[in-house]
Amino acid sequence: MDSALRQLLDDKLHDVPRLYQLAGVTPATIKRYILDGMAAAIDEADWEAWHTLLAMAGTIVHPQTRADVLNALLLMPGHELHQEVTRAIQELGSPSSVPCIRAVLEGGFDFLEYTCSDDNVIAKWFSHALASIGTPEAIELIKEYADSGNAGIASEMRYRLGKLGG
Repeated sequence: MDSALRQLLDDKLHDVPRLYQLAGVTPATIKRYILDGMAAAIDEADWEAWHTLLAMAGTIVHPQTRADVLNALLLMPGHELHQEVTRAIQELGSPSSVPCIRAVLEGGFDFLEYTCSDDNVIAKWFSHALASIGTPEAIELIKEYADSGNAGIASEMRYRLGKLGG
């Protein structure tokens, strides 16, 4: 390799968006790679791949693409990383996650039985994420589920509202 090319690569080593551009990786291709990879890893019960793909999702530079991937992973049954995915959603704080959290709350927690957690514990993940998102829609969802027929969910959402001063 000639020294000018080597220097260019060395200079760009930490410029992830530029590396993606040089490699022809787009937000759409990385999203598809991670989601298809997770589906295959679920089929193979490959927990190591689950963790690797979730870690890759955390490195996505484009915030909306990262949110899209995390939202899809949240709704995807079969892996055992939903708490970690929810935490990543909380840290990102994208309003696009609110409809996905709503879908999980509406659908119940059957696909989360692997956690062996009570509903209030699982609802806590989502109450934190919604509070971090903080939009009027997110807070409204907390309020809505504070009146849930599921006592565990309602209790956690009322608690979170109290912490938010509402």
